[in-house]
Amino acid sequence: MNDTKNYRKFSLMYVDDEIQTASNFKAYFSDTFDVVVATSGEEAWSLFSENKDRFGIVMTDQRMPNSSGVELLEKVRAARPRVLRILATAYSDLDAAIAAVNSGAIYKYVTKPWDPPIMEMTLKRGMEFFLVQRELDSLMKEKMSALQRLMMTDRLLSLGVFAAGLNHHLRNSLTAVKTFLDLAPFQLQSENVDINNLRNPNYWRDFYETVQLQMGKMVGLLQNINEIPEPVGVPVADSVAVNELIQSASQCHGATLQEKNIELQIHAGEVPKIQANRVLLEKGINLLIADESANVPASGRITITTSATTDDKGRPGVTIDVSDNGPGVSAANLNCIFDPFFVRRSDPKEYGLNLLTCFFVVYHHNGTMTVDRSADGGAHFQIFLPQQPTGQDAMQEQTFLERVFDMEKTCEQMLIGM
Repeated sequence: MNDTKNYRKFSLMYVDDEIQTASNFKAYFSDTFDVVVATSGEEAWSLFSENKDRFGIVMTDQRMPNSSGVELLEKVRAARPRVLRILATAYSDLDAAIAAVNSGAIYKYVTKPWDPPIMEMTLKRGMEFFLVQRELDSLMKEKMSALQRLMMTDRLLSLGVFAAGLNHHLRNSLTAVKTFLDLAPFQLQSENVDINNLRNPNYWRDFYETVQLQMGKMVGLLQNINEIPEPVGVPVADSVAVNELIQSASQCHGATLQEKNIELQIHAGEVPKIQANRVLLEKGINLLIADESANVPASGRITITTSATTDDKGRPGVTIDVSDNGPGVSAANLNCIFDPFFVRRSDPKEYGLNLLTCFFVVYHHNGTMTVDRSADGGAHFQIFLPQQPTGQDAMQEQTFLERVFDMEKTCEQMLIGM
């Protein structure tokens, strides 16, 4: 069935303090719609609040005890702006109805008494419009998500090309400087220079250690960029147990976690094996745990949970939830956390390349990776990896874009016809 013609997919609420009118409405339209009736604004709001995602249309009489229909529809609009709101009025209430339309509180008003066949057509068009809006919102969200993945992939590949071009030359220069720094203490000793006899020996020791530390960071950064994985096809080489990879990766960072007294909790659910590139996926998980262990403060906590789930496309797979009680990510930074040099702390131990590379690995397994705030105020990463990855060829991309444009055109035509 075409979803835009499935009038029972979402419920229709009718509100009228005249019990007989409400009963007649339900009797007449229940064959076409899933009708829910209420006899007061308070009862209607209670029913709506229990499940805001259940309703596609709310239709109410204007004149009711205690509260007017417009007041109810304004509350509905604030809670779910996409729900279609229809006001039923008598001719004497037309001024209120027109004011409600002008303020955006309602989608349409109808005058009482209403003609059942005409009313049925109005409700059908309204439900179709609601369903088209939902489909368009879903497609646009998917479209923006695909564009975001494409942009980050392009950014990471550009970094890889840049690093490949400069790595050799930069490494030669850095190696010369690092060799000089490593040999400097021995050379000073051969020149019979005792650093303890200098006027400010602590300055030279601290400065030397700082330069060595920063030199190590620069070399490590180049190494991380150089190890950015190349683009791969659909990775179906290995049958991978995700829980085993997580256990292995956590053991690699055991010393860092122990040094900072960070508690690592792993809740391994019963999950299926997935088809994946084992080496690539293990690297991605390793980098995520490395970033978490670097950004979570001492005596903090990291929780990793795996579960068997199905994504919004109906694909079975494994979800990995990684959350912490660290500094978290502000709402302003959520959109840039996967930028290559974004850092979560003012004294970063790691650059943002870890997260970007992890995102890249997940993307090439046809999965998704998102971030938001955890229940403890820290960061919460969620990774979905499909059990059987499938490629996204040019024909699929074209079909997807055609669906987006078709829904946009349909939505525009429905708006013009209203």
